[in-house]
Amino acid sequence: MRAKGCARFLPIVIVTMGLVSFSGCLSFPRALPPLPADAIKPVVAVTTFRNETGFSGQWELGRGVPDLLVSELLQTKRVVVVDRQNLPEVVGEINKQGNELFRKEDGVTRGRLKNARYLIRGVITDFTQVGNTTGWFRSSKTEAGIWGARALVMINLTIIDVESGEVLCSVPAEGSAYASFYWAKFNYKDVSFGGDAFFKTPIGAATREAIQQAVREIMRHLPLTTWRARIAEAAATSVIINGGDNFCVQTNTVFNVRESGRTITDPTTGNIIDYIAGNVVGQVRVTQVRPQAAEGTIVSGKAKRGDFLERTDLSR
Repeated sequence: MRAKGCARFLPIVIVTMGLVSFSGCLSFPRALPPLPADAIKPVVAVTTFRNETGFSGQWELGRGVPDLLVSELLQTKRVVVVDRQNLPEVVGEINKQGNELFRKEDGVTRGRLKNARYLIRGVITDFTQVGNTTGWFRSSKTEAGIWGARALVMINLTIIDVESGEVLCSVPAEGSAYASFYWAKFNYKDVSFGGDAFFKTPIGAATREAIQQAVREIMRHLPLTTWRARIAEAAATSVIINGGDNFCVQTNTVFNVRESGRTITDPTTGNIIDYIAGNVVGQVRVTQVRPQAAEGTIVSGKAKRGDFLERTDLSR
């Protein structure tokens, strides 16, 4: 079931003695709950973000912020991330390997690029450090009498279902940091975006907090697909099943073989409104389980690639 609405909260980051330290999250735990055992990781792609902050400096925020988001998404181990920012270079390398000047023995297999199911787009709406005296941060905001420096980063993400083009959610994320007067005079011009030194600064701390909040919100709103046992390959008397130890398939399990069904769509909107299951055409018993696949014997009836499998009471 798709989550409704988008939560928004403002995490506070405290900086003392010139060093950046994070407070605990106010609404969500930092550790995400584990995926269900039968969950299939969604495949997502992160695009270049639009920078609407008016920020002026050596950092290209439209590419740097998405790179940080990709890194944080990979840390969750809950999604598969495919590259779209550098896709022309990837496709170019594949095409080069198909050239007769390149050896064929170690070339990649063509037609194996993964499809993204969900696209993550973003807009950076604020990237400021009020109280900075170097003139490097440009902002229309002023705070009279501010002590030290205050950094604020705001981004807004949209998650798009590639199949339907539907925008699933708009996710706001914010990060802020306060620092001693030392940081108000700090010159950022020699600091690399996303490096260790960057994250020790107020603007770096605020960026990290915004990215972490964005990831938590993305995880809340990405739909999960559960694994279904299916025939991956079929011979006269045996089959290969599309899951093994990774989905807790066990030997001697007996499955009914069911042909693919069909979806029913609304004639007005085209939306899927129902599903009619296919007929049961046979049974298979699991004989051997491997890490990502299982072998089975056709006990009765028939089976072909793509058929669905349903556990029966005959399993022991």
